[in-house]
Formats: sequence, structure tokens, C-alpha cells
Amino acid sequence: MNEKDYIQQIATLSGLQYFPAKGPWGRKSGSAIGQRDGYITVIGFKQTGRATVLGILLRFKEIAQPEQLKAALVDSPNLPKKQGKLADSGNNFVRWEWKYSLSKPKAEEVVKLVDALREALRPVAQAFDGRCEYCNSTSASSLTLIDNVPGYICSGCQEKDRQQKDQAAMEYERIEPNYPNGLGLGIVAAVAGGIAWGGIAYAINYIFLYGAILIGYLVSWAVIKGTRKVTRFGQIAVPILTIASVLFGDAIFFTLAVMRSEKIPFTWKLLQEVLAHLWEIEMKGNGVLTLIFALVGAGYALYAARKPKFKTSFEPLGAPAPR
Repeated sequence: MNEKDYIQQIATLSGLQYFPAKGPWGRKSGSAIGQRDGYITVIGFKQTGRATVLGILLRFKEIAQPEQLKAALVDSPNLPKKQGKLADSGNNFVRWEWKYSLSKPKAEEVVKLVDALREALRPVAQAFDGRCEYCNSTSASSLTLIDNVPGYICSGCQEKDRQQKDQAAMEYERIEPNYPNGLGLGIVAAVAGGIAWGGIAYAINYIFLYGAILIGYLVSWAVIKGTRKVTRFGQIAVPILTIASVLFGDAIFFTLAVMRSEKIPFTWKLLQEVLAHLWEIEMKGNGVLTLIFALVGAGYALYAARKPKFKTSFEPLGAPAPR
């Protein structure tokens, strides 16, 4: 059974509605969405690393002590212990993930699990009562996707959110960027990241992809922090500095390796010699892998340096898709 038919079956059994290509996980198969006893429920597939898991999202009124949620789920005698695990929780939601190997879980078992989750949460999490979850006064009986997550929000609070985001966007545009400061902080971050990359690689004799991604994040944060806003200049500088940082880290690694093999102390002249012949050295070793890692790190840095979003997406959930 494909994902779409499977979710439709779950929607039918659970009393929810099936909405293709909608929901918080961005899959074409969509989600089963609705409310049961005041608890907003979303069931659908999501990607976790290389694996596809069945995700269950339950939302409720905001609570003051979200740590009670985990305890309630752990202590529940009716909650199956071998049907997934708690993946995340907050002051108004819990997200459960059921990882499976080959065949999808039986739809009937999924429905029972959702019922058990709802019952476990009932003593500590209050259900929605048809009022807006933002102002808690105006009626909002129909669900709205708020940045793809279903919730209750009245038209007044939607308009208020738009006005606040528009104001924030205008204030952001009025910021005068400080390019020298951004470049300076970016260079400092790139040098520090390169030294850390080279030193750690030398200590464990291994280079790792996440190191390049961390460098990309550090450089991106430093450039934006110094510039004070995301600019085209920063988006160009960040990936260049990230690649330079990773390559500089390799130079540090090779310098340390020469010092050890030749039993000589560190000198700036030695580092300069390594930098002068870095490309030649790289081509004899893992230079291609390093360059790939550097490009991945630069790609992540460019993603991290994207302009902030000053708009919330509101989409009323209309009639369900035809079965």
C-alpha cells in the first residue's frame, strides 16, 4: 500500500481528514489532520536521516510545566512501549515517531497508539476549547495551518501577526550594514575554525564532514553578527571564507605532521612553505575529499546566511480531499 492510501485509511479509522501535500513534514502523501476531543492530531510520514518514519503530532493548550509531558507518557500503563518513541515535546505539543523496517505498521495499531497518547496526555495537558490559542478569547472553531502546523488562530490575531512581521521587516531593511566589521569577524572565525579543523584532524588522524559544517555555521554567524544583517556581500563572503578556512585547516594539519616526522619546532616559515605547496600536497592525499567537505560546509554556510523570514503562512483547512 502506498503512503497516500495508507494515510487515507488511517484518516478513515481515526475520524480525521486526509489532506494531500499538507502538514508539517512536507511530503506529497500529505497528512491525516483533525481534532479528537479537543486535541489537534496530525499523522503522516516524515524523513529522519535516511529512514522514513511514521510521525504523530498532538497539540493542546499551552502548559506551564512541559516537563510533565514526558513523565506522563513514561508512566502511562496503556501506552505501548514498542511502538515508537517520543521524538520531541514542547509547551503545547508532543511528537511521536514510529520507526519501522519493511512493512508499515498496521493502521489499526496506529489509531490505538494515537488514542493511548491522547489519554496519557489528558491529565497534564488541557484540550483546545474552540477559542483562539493566541488571544484565548475569540472563537476559532476551524483549524488553520500556521506555517504548515495546524492550530486555532482567529482573524484578528492573524492580522496582528502580519502587522508585527511587516514592522519587523521594515526595521530590518533600515539597518545599515557594517561590511568591514562583518568581514573582519568572518576572517577571525575562519582562522579559528581552520586551526580547530587542523588541530583536531591531527589529534585523531581523521577529517569529518560535520567539522566543515560547523565551520560554515561559525563563519556565517560571525559575518552576519558583524554586518548586522544578511546582505549579498555576506552571502558571497561566507562560502569563500568557509572554503578558505577548511583549506587553511589542512595546512595546519600538514604543518603539524611535518613537525612530528622531522622533529622540528613550529615556525611561520614552515607554515608558509606548506601554504605555498598546499594544492600539490592536497592532490597527493585526501585533497578531493577535503574540497568536497569544504564545498558542503560552504553550502550549509550559504543556507545559514539566508535572509530572515518576516512572514507567517496562514492557510485555512478547507474540505478534505476526495477519497
